[in-house]
Amino acid sequence: MLSSCHGMDDSAGEYAGLPASDTNPADRADLVEGGSLHWGINEFPGQWNPHHIDGNLATVDTVMSGVLPTPFRVGADGEVRPDPDYVESVDVQRGSVAKAVQEGDGATEAQVVTLRLNPRARWSDGTAITWRDFASMAATLAGERAGFQILGEVGYDRISSVRPGDSEFEVVITFDQPFSEYGALFTPLLPAEYTRDAGRFNAGYRGDIPVTAGPFEVDEVDAASRTLTTRRSDTWWGDPPLLDEITYRALSPKALDSAFQDGEIDVYATSTAPGSYDRAAATDHGEVRAALAPDYRHLTLNGQSHALSDPDVRHAVFLGIDREEVAEAAFAAIDQPAAVLGNRFLMVNQDGYQDNSGEWGEHAPERARELLDGAGWRTSGDGPRTKDGEPLELRFVIPRDHPPARNEARLVQDMLGDVGIAVSIEPVGGDELFGDYVLPGNYDLVGIVNAGGGFPVSESLQQWSEPETGEGGEPDWNANVGRISSPEIDEAMDDALAAHDGAKAREHINKADRLLWEAGHTLPLYQRPELVAVRSDLANIGAPGFGTLDYADIGYFPA
Repeated sequence: MLSSCHGMDDSAGEYAGLPASDTNPADRADLVEGGSLHWGINEFPGQWNPHHIDGNLATVDTVMSGVLPTPFRVGADGEVRPDPDYVESVDVQRGSVAKAVQEGDGATEAQVVTLRLNPRARWSDGTAITWRDFASMAATLAGERAGFQILGEVGYDRISSVRPGDSEFEVVITFDQPFSEYGALFTPLLPAEYTRDAGRFNAGYRGDIPVTAGPFEVDEVDAASRTLTTRRSDTWWGDPPLLDEITYRALSPKALDSAFQDGEIDVYATSTAPGSYDRAAATDHGEVRAALAPDYRHLTLNGQSHALSDPDVRHAVFLGIDREEVAEAAFAAIDQPAAVLGNRFLMVNQDGYQDNSGEWGEHAPERARELLDGAGWRTSGDGPRTKDGEPLELRFVIPRDHPPARNEARLVQDMLGDVGIAVSIEPVGGDELFGDYVLPGNYDLVGIVNAGGGFPVSESLQQWSEPETGEGGEPDWNANVGRISSPEIDEAMDDALAAHDGAKAREHINKADRLLWEAGHTLPLYQRPELVAVRSDLANIGAPGFGTLDYADIGYFPA
C-alpha cells in the first residue's frame, strides 16, 4: 500500500449520515457466472480518450474504467494501492537515494518511482504492456509534443525521464521535482501507438475505442442508438469477469428513471430531483445505494466575461447566493441533511478539511449591493443594475431536461435578482454543454459537479491553474473553465504536490483554497451524496465513494 497524504477522516463519517462506500460487496464465489448488465448513462461522448481535452467527462471514466489499464487503485478508505493486474510492485526513492538510483546525464533527481509490471498484461491487439507505453504517454502529456490536444500536464511536466529497468516490464520514472500524488499518473494508460502520434491521439478514440486492456473489450459503439457494448475479454489475464457483457445506454434524466422502473436498465446514477430518487427507491426489483462521494457541486463564474472580469462583482455573486438554501433544495427529495462546503480540494470526510470561505461564504445581500455600488453598477428602478448604459445581466447555461439544474438556476436567478443582477437561464443540449458552451467560455454562470478521488490536487490542478500560451498567442485555459488564476495559487498547489509530509501538504492545499476564495474563482455549494440505483440482486456495484469499482467482480446473486 502506498502512503497517502489525503486519507479519510473517520470522525466525519456521520456527515449526511452516509457510509464511505455502498456497493453490496460479495465474494465472487457467491455470485453466478454470466449475464448481461445494462448501465444507464446521461450523455454519449464523441471523444473516448480521457486524456483529450474533450474527454474529460464522468461518463468517459465510467466506460473506460472497465476496458483500460489503471496502474493504481484507490480504496474506499482513500488509500492508494498498485493494481496487481497491471503493477506487481512499486518502489519510491527520494533525494540522494533517488540520485544513486538514476543513471544518465547527471541532472538533479528529486524522486524516482520504479514500477514492476505484470508481464502477462497485454493490449487487445496482442502487444505487451511495457515501459514504452509509459514513456510515450509521459512525453505527450507533459506537453513536449506539438499538436496534441491534451487535457493537462499535471505531474507529467515533472518527469525528466522514463526508461526501462532490468527488463521491458520494469519502468523507472525519474521526477526532477517531488510529486507526492504519483499514483494519479497513467490512469488510465493508453497504448504507445496512440500517444506518440497527434492524429491518433486526437482522433483515434473519437467515436471509437480501438485498443483496450481490461477485463472487458469493446464489442460495438453505436452513436445512432447512443449505446456502447463491451464483452468479456477472452485475452484477460486476471480473474475472469463474472458478467458476459455490459451495455451502456445514454438517455435523458427522465428517461433513465423510467427505464430503471421498467427494468430496461439495471444501474444508473440517479439524481436528487424531486420524484427521481423516490421512484428509483420504490421499484420492487431495485434499490438506491448511497455513499459520501468525493464529488461536489459548485457554481462556476466565467472570469473572462465582461461583468465577471471584476472580482468585486464575482464576490457580490458569492454573497448574493444563499448556499444553505440551495443545498437544502437539492437534498429535499432524498431524506438526507444538507451542509454547504467550504473547500474545493478536500471533502469533509478527508483529513485536513477546513472551511476556508471566510467573509465570502456567507449569505450577505447587503454587502453584495455595496460591492456592486463600488464597482460602478447602479440601481435603475425595477430592472437590473446598469453601468455606462449596459445592464448587469448574466447568462446561466444549464442542461436541457434536467430538473435539478433548472431548479438550482431559478433559485440563483431569484437571489441575484434581489441584489440587482439579472440572470437569464439558457437550457442547452446535455451533449453540447461542455463542448459548445463551457470550454469555449460561451457562458457567464454554470453549475458543475467536480468528480474527485484520492488525489485532491493533481485531479483538479488544471481547473485552477494559469493558462498556457496558445499557438496564436492567445491564452489556452485548458480545464480552467472559470478563466481566473494567479501565480500565488499555482505556487501553493505546487508546494502541496512537492510535500511528502501529509500535514505539510494539507497546509499548502488549504492555502491554495483560501486564495481561490479571495480570487472569486467558483462558489462551492455542497458535497454530493453518490446515489446509484441498482438491481437488488447485483453485487459489487453501486456507490463506491472514494474507491474504485472492480468491473470483473460485478455480478448477480443466484436466483
